[in-house]
Amino acid sequence: MPPSGALNHGDVMPFYSYLNSKIRNKSDRLRAINNLEKLRAQLDRDIPAKDTEKTLLLSTWNIRDFAKKNRRGYGKRLPETWFYIAEIISRFDFVAVQEVNDLGEWQQVMRILGRDWDYIATDVTDRLLGGNGERLTYVYDKRKVSFQNIAGEIVLPNKMLISRSLVVPKDEKAKKLYTGKQFRRSPFVARFQAEWFKFSICTVHIYYGSESGDKLKQRVEEIAKVAKYFSEKADDSLKKDRGLILLGDFNIVKPDHKTMLALTNGGFTVPQALQKKTNFKATKYYDQIAFKTKKQVIDFVEGPNNAGVFEMFGEIMTDSDADYAQYKDDAMKSSNGKKKLTEAEQRKYYDDWKTYQISDHNPLWCRVDINSSAQYLAAKKKSLADEIG
Repeated sequence: MPPSGALNHGDVMPFYSYLNSKIRNKSDRLRAINNLEKLRAQLDRDIPAKDTEKTLLLSTWNIRDFAKKNRRGYGKRLPETWFYIAEIISRFDFVAVQEVNDLGEWQQVMRILGRDWDYIATDVTDRLLGGNGERLTYVYDKRKVSFQNIAGEIVLPNKMLISRSLVVPKDEKAKKLYTGKQFRRSPFVARFQAEWFKFSICTVHIYYGSESGDKLKQRVEEIAKVAKYFSEKADDSLKKDRGLILLGDFNIVKPDHKTMLALTNGGFTVPQALQKKTNFKATKYYDQIAFKTKKQVIDFVEGPNNAGVFEMFGEIMTDSDADYAQYKDDAMKSSNGKKKLTEAEQRKYYDDWKTYQISDHNPLWCRVDINSSAQYLAAKKKSLADEIG
């Protein structure tokens, strides 16, 4: 497999021509190139290199409010951020992305990723359901991963509705019905294969609501219902050595919180190495990657290089005085920024504004063992030996 990085996935001239066409100001272009160099160096340091046959680099990333125009007053994304987002995605083989609200904007990232990449997205969630018009998306490197032509969204049967209640009709002969809620954003299920590794995957963006009370209860119910539903429906996959992966933004508070227990009680395991704080401020364990399998398919043998959280603002758009000075004018042009009059207000606003440029969630990732040919032959050998006696 060629070296990692969006720039390595296509010809250099088309990549640079696209950079020129989208970032016309030479000073901004120089800033973008400098940032790309720093970001690539950080990715080289923090993310293991791709290989062709042994492992799958799997990630989940909530890219905040990915749309042409931010509806909360933080302004448009700068074109340079498409290149940073594409560069981060390109270091993985498969990424589940939440909050893709605008496919036109998403195509900018896909064009930078190049012809080796493809994606599958859900339809827009109806805003009346509280889903904010979001799409759930899988983006993958076709050189490593192939789509197995099966995809769908989870719609709960009446008996599994969230916050359900029983409606008893006045007519005693009439059928009793349940009323309740579907998911605010329908979980997205699909099948893929990478080398020997076949997997059914479900990505979610769970309702947040509140940190307490009925809205927290609803969040816990959503997590529990998707874990139970996906687990039960896909149990037959385990008989065919198909791994089950449940990942995304669960809005989990911490490992021992009931939000996490709702996930693990559904039969899924979250390896210790993945129980990390993933939000920008490093205070919550919102994003998770959970597995259900009858055999260990995740390779954590080599230690910290097998799982982690990538700190997207580790080298670019940092809190340094130099980076703040570079982006201050852009930040204050937004409708919210124009209201910030003091230097202290503007400095604090920049810290929030940049999360609408890239995200308020860091990508969570891990490596999965996908070369099980030796185990397969050993199992067949044992099976034949047992039959022969």
